[in-house]
Amino acid sequence: MIKFSTFFTLWMGALALGFAYQQADLTIHMWVAVIIGAFWTWGLLQFKKQIPRIGMVLLSLLSIIGLFNELPFGWMLAGALNALLSYDLSNFYQRLRFASETEDIKLLKRVHFTRLSIITLLGLSLSTSVILWQAEFSLEWAIFLALSGIWGISLLVGWVRREA
Repeated sequence: MIKFSTFFTLWMGALALGFAYQQADLTIHMWVAVIIGAFWTWGLLQFKKQIPRIGMVLLSLLSIIGLFNELPFGWMLAGALNALLSYDLSNFYQRLRFASETEDIKLLKRVHFTRLSIITLLGLSLSTSVILWQAEFSLEWAIFLALSGIWGISLLVGWVRREA
């Protein structure tokens, strides 16, 4: 589940940035976001240790560039937040792979996912409030929020099933 969540947040961030750049007719930047996502995916599949750090920095820089190009703040924050979440999940997955038998893996996962859920909820709330304030709420943003909500609920349901 952690691996799926890592890939899901990675591609939600890269595609959020790509979508915002595509809407602004900056197709080169859109392709850069997709290429960074593909590079990061390749690094995760090959268990390269430094790739998540490089990918997070590159997607965050792409978000900052989008803010300087006056792209919607919500999409840029969503891209940067998802890059940070994917980075955190990939590092957590690496830690769990090498965890000793004496560590309580279930407790580690529960605490980690609780913190990530709070951070994600706060970030999406901030993004949505800014988009509503700027009167830029669109169908695309509603779809993004729905996908993020489905991901969060599926994590919660999976956690409850395993605990029961």
